[in-house]
Amino acid sequence: MTSFSSYLLLCAALSGLAPSVAAQAINLDIGRYNAEPSPSYGAAAGQAGIWNRMIVTGGGPLLDVTGAATTATVSASSAHHFTFGFDNPFTTGDDELLLDGCHDGLLDLTFSGLLDGDYFVYTYAFAPDNPTTFITDVEVPGSLDPIQPVGGTQWSGAHALGATYAKHRISVIGGSFHIVASIGNIYATVNGVQLEPTLALPVVYCTPKTNSLGCVPVIASSGTPSASSGSGFTVSSTQNRNDKAGLMLYGISGRASTPFQGATLCINAPISRSIALNSNGTSWPAVDCSGIYTIDVNAFAAGTLGGSPLPELSIAGSVVDTQFWGRDPGFAPPDGSSLSAGLEYTVGP
Repeated sequence: MTSFSSYLLLCAALSGLAPSVAAQAINLDIGRYNAEPSPSYGAAAGQAGIWNRMIVTGGGPLLDVTGAATTATVSASSAHHFTFGFDNPFTTGDDELLLDGCHDGLLDLTFSGLLDGDYFVYTYAFAPDNPTTFITDVEVPGSLDPIQPVGGTQWSGAHALGATYAKHRISVIGGSFHIVASIGNIYATVNGVQLEPTLALPVVYCTPKTNSLGCVPVIASSGTPSASSGSGFTVSSTQNRNDKAGLMLYGISGRASTPFQGATLCINAPISRSIALNSNGTSWPAVDCSGIYTIDVNAFAAGTLGGSPLPELSIAGSVVDTQFWGRDPGFAPPDGSSLSAGLEYTVGP
C-alpha cells in the first residue's frame, strides 16, 4: 500500500523545474520633438522604467523597463513623420515629454520578437496642438477589445482612457502583433506605447474524481494572485464530503495526468502541500457533499497561515498548479480519497 505521505516524500526527492515567466514590460516614446520621459515615470500603466525612443520608421531593438536588452523590435510599415511636436500649455514634466512630441498621421506599428504571453497595450494618442478636436482611432488586430477613439478633451493633469490613451489586451503568439492608428477626426497622433505583461486567467484542467457519494468536486478561484499582497487570492473546492480532512496540493513544475488513488494526479513532481484543511459543511452525523476546502493562497504564501510555503509562491511570474485532496472513507484503501481537477495560475506582482 502506498500512503499519501510516502508519495509526497517520493515527489520531494525528484528535481523541479524553474518557474516560467511570460511577456515583457516595455515603454516606448515616439517622436523627435523632445527627450524621452525619465525612468521614474509610469504613465497610465504605472509601469516605471527605461523608455525606448522611436524616431524613424525602422525603430529597432527594444530594452525592457530594467534597461536589459530583449529580442523585441519595433518598426512601422505605414508612417508619415516623427518630427511633429507642440508645447501644450497644460502639460508639464514627464507628461509633457511623452505627450507633446509624437508621430503625426496614420501609423501602423509592428512589434516583433516578443516573448509570447498576454499583454495590456497602452497606446498614447493625444494631439498636443488641438486635443479637443483631433481624434485618433486605435486598433490592435487580434484583440477582443474594439477600435478605441482617443482625444476630444484637453489635458486634465492625469491620463484618462479615451482622452490620452487606448488600452487593449492581446495574447501574443509567435512573437508579434501590431497597432493601427487611423484618423478619427482630422488628424491622427501617436505619442508612445507601453506593453504591460498581464496575467493569464487561472485555468481549470485535468479530470476530478467522483467521490463515493457520486458528487464531483469543483475547483475555482477568486481574487488576484500576487507576490506582494498578503491576502486576496482564494482557491477552493466545493461538492466534497462534509467534515473531512484535506489539503491543497501544489507544484511549480507544470501539469500532469498521472494515475493516483483511483483517479488522476494533475500536478508534476515535486509536489508540496498546504496547511491542513477541513471541508466543514453539514454537521455530523449527516453525510453529504456540502464540504468546501478553501485557502487564501496569498496569505499562505506570505507565511501568515503557517506551514512551509514554497518561495516561488511569492515570486511574480511563477506558474503554479494546484489540486485539492481530501479523505473519503467511502472508498476502500488505498483509494480512500477525493481529488479535484487542477487549477493553474500565474503569480502577479
